[in-house]
Amino acid sequence: MRQMYEYKVVRYFPNALSDEFINIGVMLDGTKYLERVVTETEAKHLYCSALIGESKKFYGVIEHIQTLVEKKTLRDPHHYFHNYIISESKHLTSDKSEEEILEGLFESYIGYKLHSEEKLDKRMKLIQDSFKIVKKEFKNYIAIHRSLKFDFEIENVKNQKIYHANVGSLGNKHDIFKMTMDTPLHKQFKHKYDFLDIATYKIENDSKERLALYQIDTYDYSNDEKIEAYMEQLIVA
Repeated sequence: MRQMYEYKVVRYFPNALSDEFINIGVMLDGTKYLERVVTETEAKHLYCSALIGESKKFYGVIEHIQTLVEKKTLRDPHHYFHNYIISESKHLTSDKSEEEILEGLFESYIGYKLHSEEKLDKRMKLIQDSFKIVKKEFKNYIAIHRSLKFDFEIENVKNQKIYHANVGSLGNKHDIFKMTMDTPLHKQFKHKYDFLDIATYKIENDSKERLALYQIDTYDYSNDEKIEAYMEQLIVA
């Protein structure tokens, strides 16, 4: 049987004088009071300096709120302060259990952002694997550098050619832009452009045109063995 429930959203305001905020938790009122606030680990995935500001302050707020949850005092109004505000009451009807409703609300307001961070974690693992393999097997032939505009750069030590590596997706407009934005400048030096991990994504028509225009080389970079095979290619390039 469907019932009506009341809930509120816990919001963090980096600047108390602005209207900008991020959602960091939900509170459900039913036959029992339920709360779900981001953990400290989740907060690190949500953190963005441009939006949230000072990281130390943000993590301090999360730690404080988690303490209130443990003490079951999150709803006490005297705990609120200008960076941590509870929204007005909202309502929904559902025939699900209250625990399921709470998790659904958390997913809708906050959790969906964490899924994109899981993809970033996979990207970071590929980068770390590359550094590891180079350090172990190819340290006399290849150097890997952090890059300001790409995920990293690979240098062939022998001929000093630079291979710009972007562990991204041609289904992502931001990744496409990052892949191509410096190509005209570097093509005069005949540098290769290496756009990694794209085989599993649908390549749209505009992406195909860009690939053809800039004569982009692509490599399968999905596991350690394929990374190592690519490194072997580079040392004889």
